[in-house]
Amino acid sequence: MKRSILTLLIIVITLVTAAGQPSKLVIIDPLVKNDLRDITDDNNQKIIILPEEGDPVKLIGEELKKSAYDEVHLYMLTKPGSIIFDEKNILPENIEESSADFRGWKTGLKSGSEIIIHSPDLGSTPEGLFITDKIAEYTGCPVKINK
Repeated sequence: MKRSILTLLIIVITLVTAAGQPSKLVIIDPLVKNDLRDITDDNNQKIIILPEEGDPVKLIGEELKKSAYDEVHLYMLTKPGSIIFDEKNILPENIEESSADFRGWKTGLKSGSEIIIHSPDLGSTPEGLFITDKIAEYTGCPVKINK
């Protein structure tokens, strides 16, 4: 009987704690923060503007370690075949250098999570699709491009 009550209490505490957590993490690179108009403040999401200094992939990983999310939305400059953060460009030629940091994202991604990259042009070339495929491979989550 005591074990059943304790188990029920743990389940209730877990549900209440999880209910208060945002399910979406929105990451905004400083290069695009002034151009965004379609992001609304929502209790279901946490919005982070990356600092102008530091490795953005590592910084996102550090944020993901704090809480688990269903979705990660990335707003940054892109061009066909390239992700352009303020401090770092990710290209097919150098994505392997960030593979360990991308793998570190797994700790903050729930089973079934997805990463959404908001870009009109990243996926328009095989190089851009290569980048998204590698991010999906490293993180274990599907990566979608939202044009």
